[in-house]
Amino acid sequence: MYKCELIYRLRKPSTMSRILLSGGQVYDPASKTFSRADVAISHGLVEAIGTDLEVSDEHIDAEGQYIAPGFIDMHCHVFNHPLFQTSRLEADRIGVRQGVACVVDTGSAGPTTIDAFETFVRDTQHTHAYALCNIGSPGLPGIDGGHASRPELVSLSGTVKAIERHPDWILGVKVLASSSHTGGLGIEAVRIGRKAAALTGKPLMVHIGNAPPVIEEILELLRPGDIVTHSYHGKVGGVLGYGGTVIPEFRDAVDRGVIVDIAHGRSSFSFDTCAAALDQGMPVHTISSDLHGGNLNRYVVSLARTMSKFRLLGLSLEDTVYAVTCKPAATLAIPNQGTLEVGQPANLTVFAETDRAVEVEDAEGVVRTTSAWIEPHLTIVNGQVHSVSETL
Repeated sequence: MYKCELIYRLRKPSTMSRILLSGGQVYDPASKTFSRADVAISHGLVEAIGTDLEVSDEHIDAEGQYIAPGFIDMHCHVFNHPLFQTSRLEADRIGVRQGVACVVDTGSAGPTTIDAFETFVRDTQHTHAYALCNIGSPGLPGIDGGHASRPELVSLSGTVKAIERHPDWILGVKVLASSSHTGGLGIEAVRIGRKAAALTGKPLMVHIGNAPPVIEEILELLRPGDIVTHSYHGKVGGVLGYGGTVIPEFRDAVDRGVIVDIAHGRSSFSFDTCAAALDQGMPVHTISSDLHGGNLNRYVVSLARTMSKFRLLGLSLEDTVYAVTCKPAATLAIPNQGTLEVGQPANLTVFAETDRAVEVEDAEGVVRTTSAWIEPHLTIVNGQVHSVSETL
């Protein structure tokens, strides 16, 4: 049992004015390396990073721990509006209580519902919460055939106006480009999303799944900085073509700066697909969970568990941390996230990595066993310390 876990597992969030985390391995985003140091936090900001810093009002012994910028889950579903019968989660359930300082809801709300995100999520949760606006109509009852399946369900003007109303927390545009979501509208839904992104200067995130539309058409529309999510699902017609070879359109998209996001989900991540893509030189830019009520207790469970799967697949700890901190923060221009610098808001995750062997499952039901297990212990949001208390 680690020292900070013993002390803080059951306590309430700290509101002390000055906190010292001593003896941890502190992540340097610039070099993507860890080195031993202390971190002092004062009034919600990082006050100092160094050695032998003075003990503060509250002292956290981080010996044997890693201290990183706060983990970011850039694809999950937390628009927990009581009027909508959905499987959305409270942000804190998969946020501060699981070591995640910031979450991005990717498309649970569309132009007609997204105004309520501020009231029901941002104003009620400790976890930093942002959103991507769905071009369709998620959250509305009685919609058949997919929420972007018919022209009357998709609104270019509504999406643009929503972002104009809330430019500080709507960070981009979301399109679910698969047969179950776009229906007969197909690739036109992606074109509308791309136009909304262009008009607002925001990135476009595109969900890929079962065709139509086919992946080649989708990828051709994506620009540098856009995001392809569920990148390594195991469905037919994904990034792997005949014989398991990465399709040239995916290589071209990566080469021109399209972001590769994981978004594990209930049906959107395959160990075998990802391993084959990695073997052929394809990247993992951002690691995200796609957590919702349907995969909270199986398949995904937490962002940390998803990170551990990538350690199993051969990513270094440093690259894994980068993919849930600096890279998502830069991709979506999330303010005050992905940094660990003096003078910046203290949004941090304190975690350990052990050699614990855990059987973990992908979305295809394939089970592998970890040898490196990432276990968050504390989440610090604007200097307030929260214990990790939920299943990982």
